[in-house]
Amino acid sequence: MKDSSNKISLNGSWHYVKDADEELSFEKFVDKFKKNQTDGEMNIPTNWQLAGLSNFNGACWFVKEFSLDKVESDNLIQLHFKGVDYFCDVWLNDIKLGSHEGYFQPFHFDISSHIKTNSKNILVVRVSSPLEEPKKVWPDKKKLIKGIFNHHDCRPGGWSLEHGQDQNTGGIWNDVFIKTGKLISDNLKITPIINWEENTADIKISFVCYSSISEEVELLFDIVSPQNDKKKYSEIVSLKNGENEFTTTIKIDEPKLWWCLDLGEPSLYKLTISSSSLSLVEADFGIREVCLNKKQEFYLNKKKLFLRGTNIIPTQFLSSFTKEKIDWLIVQLKAANVNIVRAHAHVNRKELYEAFDRTGIMVWQDFALQWTYDESEEFVANAVLQIKDMVRLLYNNTSIVFWCCHNEPGEQIETLDPLLYDAVKSEDETRIIRIASNYEEHPYDGWYWGKKEHFAATPMGPLVTEFGAQALPELGSLSKFLTNDEIEKPDWLKWEYHNFQFEQTFNVAEINRGKNLDKFIANSQQYQADLIKTAIDFYRRKKFNNITGIFQFMFIDCWESITWSVVDFYGKRKKGFFALKEAFQPVYVSVFFRQKKHFPGSKLQIDLWIINDLYNEYDNCELQILVDDKNIGSITGIKIKENEIYFFDYKSINITLPDNMELSVYKICFQLVDKSAETILSENISEIKFVAKEF
Repeated sequence: MKDSSNKISLNGSWHYVKDADEELSFEKFVDKFKKNQTDGEMNIPTNWQLAGLSNFNGACWFVKEFSLDKVESDNLIQLHFKGVDYFCDVWLNDIKLGSHEGYFQPFHFDISSHIKTNSKNILVVRVSSPLEEPKKVWPDKKKLIKGIFNHHDCRPGGWSLEHGQDQNTGGIWNDVFIKTGKLISDNLKITPIINWEENTADIKISFVCYSSISEEVELLFDIVSPQNDKKKYSEIVSLKNGENEFTTTIKIDEPKLWWCLDLGEPSLYKLTISSSSLSLVEADFGIREVCLNKKQEFYLNKKKLFLRGTNIIPTQFLSSFTKEKIDWLIVQLKAANVNIVRAHAHVNRKELYEAFDRTGIMVWQDFALQWTYDESEEFVANAVLQIKDMVRLLYNNTSIVFWCCHNEPGEQIETLDPLLYDAVKSEDETRIIRIASNYEEHPYDGWYWGKKEHFAATPMGPLVTEFGAQALPELGSLSKFLTNDEIEKPDWLKWEYHNFQFEQTFNVAEINRGKNLDKFIANSQQYQADLIKTAIDFYRRKKFNNITGIFQFMFIDCWESITWSVVDFYGKRKKGFFALKEAFQPVYVSVFFRQKKHFPGSKLQIDLWIINDLYNEYDNCELQILVDDKNIGSITGIKIKENEIYFFDYKSINITLPDNMELSVYKICFQLVDKSAETILSENISEIKFVAKEF
């Protein structure tokens, strides 16, 4: 939401004082500031870890002196914070304005009666992001609602009691500013309801308006369609001094619907609310409908869609997640052929969701709860309030199609999570709400147990929200956070600090270290790629046959680490990225080799599936099979209907392998060609080994 109220930024240099033991009082801090006894200056916004306070836990006091030009006497003046992690107390000119808890929520204070115009003002902010006591509180009875930011196996220190809370994310990580005006809007909610029989949409608009006046005003509502058509509506409303709530509904004929990448264009409307005295408010929104049926099959605008997803934790420090990094991430996700991401156990920057809205990548949005928490009534009440904050903050982001209350809650799925579910439902009944993403839908076959071949049983469906394996990053990346000695003569404790899992790598996955590090990296990445492709192949072959969607874990590293990512912290793609990209093609040829070795001149022993996730039909397709880039045979006259799957068993595939091949390993490529358009719809590349007859 954009708001053109008069806005004065307070970003920039702030003085600060560290208070690790949280012993300073407001008076003592002010005294230190007046005596120039601060610890230095910090450029706000930032997470304090990035500003040089390495592994700092506790409180940090910030102070900013500023002047405000004269404003009209009847104007409101508000102080806004877009994000402070985690506890926050605020004073202006020695008057305490209030407190806030939480890391992702924007909040504000009315400072109309406390600010000085044409004079110096002193703003003091105390931020506390404490260390939760190991064993007693952390990790199993946590009280801070920070999700993966203070407990996860992909963050600094992982599960270590000593180091698992390293690199604290505390700080004033988002913008601070003052907003002035006779009227200031807040909490805009746009709820489109599609009337399918009429081909119309009712756009319910509700918002809060803070007013310094009591009078009747005309509110003007302008809606601009994706085709740039304009619809205007006005309404006379009575304002009272203070907080006002308004609701209205506008009907749109022949609405242009919002679609994900697979199904169409992510069409967005623009709403503008204004009046003679109300500062301009703009917000983008899409018109769409989502549901999940009893079989857990997902529908977007009444079209059934298979979910090809991945989990994302794109950064450990939200202040550093810039527009450029967001745009880069979007490019990578599109390249990987995902149609939905799961924002894993955290709430990210608003700008990320706006990018998903524009791009057409859907979002499964987790609340910031990871594993288990305190079971007190106070914690439950706090979690209920904060999950409502999440829904309100992201309500207008059309790309969000799922809310999920908790990741891997264990038994708290029976105690805490039903209350969170009800809280979300009280705020939003237009989206799918999942009570949790729990262990029974996270098949880590081939990593925490068993073999990757177990995915043949398509475990833990129908909606699989995590699966995957770790892989080492390339040597250039690894050497940026481990020394040569730590790499060549592995310091496994240091590797573990960077999230490497020793036992799973060597005792479950049985990855061979090889003769040198290059071979170890290659083996590790190849194993991850093989597991990803194996799992996706088996799951996609059961599309809508008790399997409705899958989410690979995970896409990118949030810090310098060795994890399940297919893109490392430095943006380098692992082999697993290309496996994901290939196996997630919207139109996909999935091949099962009935045997790994073949004699030259023998019949190719394969089963294959053609899977179409698109609502496009192809009437004249040909599957071409190439060995060493030479066509060895084709299946012609293939007709593919929209959103369908086709199976060809080995008996029906009569392809003879060349009889003049040298005994070696060759690339074998399966190309699905649309002959009408002469375009390649899908390409699957694997290997085939030719061996000699020894009889």
